[in-house]
Amino acid sequence: MLNEIGVRAENVMVFGDDFNDLGLFHNCGFPIAMENAIMELKNCAKHITESNDNDGVAVALEKLVL
Repeated sequence: MLNEIGVRAENVMVFGDDFNDLGLFHNCGFPIAMENAIMELKNCAKHITESNDNDGVAVALEKLVL
């Protein structure tokens, strides 16, 4: 899909918290783990944000993008 829209994987930010997100974390440029994420994700994340319950995605976007 990234090729179709002309975006390189290293320019993609992804958020995750569980095993199903590991593939994304290994194939994107800026993986962000939620505070409540499994340790495997936290270990390969470039940033760890608040938990899902504390609006972690919004917190990270405000801090890192805006």
